[in-house]
Amino acid sequence: MSLILFIHQDASKKGNLLKTVIDRTFYKIKRQTFQTINGLKARLKKSSGFIEKDIFILLADSESRLSELISLVDLLEGKCIILIVPDESNASLSMAIQFFPRFFTPVSETYSDLCDVLNKMINQANNKTKLA
Repeated sequence: MSLILFIHQDASKKGNLLKTVIDRTFYKIKRQTFQTINGLKARLKKSSGFIEKDIFILLADSESRLSELISLVDLLEGKCIILIVPDESNASLSMAIQFFPRFFTPVSETYSDLCDVLNKMINQANNKTKLA
């Protein structure tokens, strides 16, 4: 299992905060970070290397970034997605549901809810592995 992060290079402070939280909290788990839509798109098209248990954490720091990410919905189909939306507006939420995410949350200062959900997802995946 690994965490696949999308944090656009222009997300600056919001992106750095998310990366720091993920790096500090989930330091034992392999992580891969993409900083451009095209980079993530090319990797998704290549598809090899991603496994069923990989968790995609997508930071949409603005509505325009969320709109850009929607172009990848078909490539993300069937993937385990956590989506971070810019706000809780109806426009953002209606775009967010197109990803069929396992969890979505607005941009935060702490990401404690995201960490709680990720811990549960990781524990469930580990338990399934032990049972298999």
